[in-house]
This record gives sequence, structure tokens and C-alpha cells, in this order.
Amino acid sequence: MENGKKLTIIILIISKSNSLLMKKELMDILACPVCKGDLNLTIGDEDGEEILTGTLRCVKCDFDYPIEESIPNLLPPKLQEK
Repeated sequence: MENGKKLTIIILIISKSNSLLMKKELMDILACPVCKGDLNLTIGDEDGEEILTGTLRCVKCDFDYPIEESIPNLLPPKLQEK
């Protein structure tokens, strides 16, 4: 199994316990997995403090990391499925 797929499975398991769901306060600790730069949050839908959909954008890498079903996908671009 590829490392990216293992990471995705781990994130999905942890997120079901509500401990890794995307929330605004996570922006203080999240960084681009490639360059370690800051990420800009764009919210699509939210429910209270939980962000349901949106993107985390790295300006330096010019890449958007999607947030779907409250789960941020921070796999590097080469590992993300298109």
C-alpha cells in the first residue's frame, strides 16, 4: 500500500472520532506539507465551529488542499488522486 493511501486511511479513522475534523482553530498549527508555509482558509460550508467544505491554499506552492466532509486532505500534490 502506498504511503499516501495509508495516511488517508489513518486520517479517516481518526476523523470518525471527531478529533481531527476541520475547525478554524486548527489554522494555528496547520502548514503546507511541501514547503511548510502558511495556508489560507476558504470556507465553503460550515456547521457551527466545524468546517464542512472548503480549501486550504498554499500561496508559495500555488496549490489548493481540499476540505471535504470536514476532513482536510493535506497529501502532497503528487500523492492526491485527480
